Amino acid sequence: MNNLSSLQSAANPNQALLQTKRKSTLNQEDFINLFVTQLKFQNPLEPLDNFQMATQMAQMNSVQSLNNINESLNNMAANQASVSSLQAAGLIGKKVEVSGDRLIVDGGKISEGVYQLSKPGKVAIQIYDANGKLIRVIEEGTKDAAKHKLAWDGKNQNGAQMPDGTYGFKVLGLNENGQLISVNSSVIGTVTGISFENGATYLNIGAEKIKFSDISAIFS
Repeated sequence: MNNLSSLQSAANPNQALLQTKRKSTLNQEDFINLFVTQLKFQNPLEPLDNFQMATQMAQMNSVQSLNNINESLNNMAANQASVSSLQAAGLIGKKVEVSGDRLIVDGGKISEGVYQLSKPGKVAIQIYDANGKLIRVIEEGTKDAAKHKLAWDGKNQNGAQMPDGTYGFKVLGLNENGQLISVNSSVIGTVTGISFENGATYLNIGAEKIKFSDISAIFS
């Protein structure tokens, strides 16, 4: 090696390190290259002692272990996604209950809605069309804190049958003092298919897409 080459090597002894900076992660091979480069260009008067070498070797093993763990987690996630897909496929044709506030009118048939008050009280149900316009108010009277089916015949306030489509509903509960009571609402529908978007599994209930994780009950 001539003097010019020696000066260039001395000015930039860690070329492997500069190359690995372009990476977002380091693997075991990168650490070995760094370690060998460090040994090659170490100061002969102050070589690495045994403790330093053992520490760096331990770091190499730690990196490899982390890489192995990450690979295992990725495999587990892929397997879990496959299991979820199989479970979702098994629900096709079954009725499920999911959190929601939308009803579907299809061929004169209305999907089922369910609500539950946190405590007994008077109930009024508001029905909205796809544009958010209030089309019907149903007085249900006093209800207890059990689950109740939402009774809507698919007609507006004037008694006209509404066309097929998706409609929203809101359940209002009032206690004896006229104060609002919290209400949980859900819908029951038949799963007609499944779909996948951005790694998530969705159930198709008519034109609605429901997250698999939103299911609260499955009916045989």
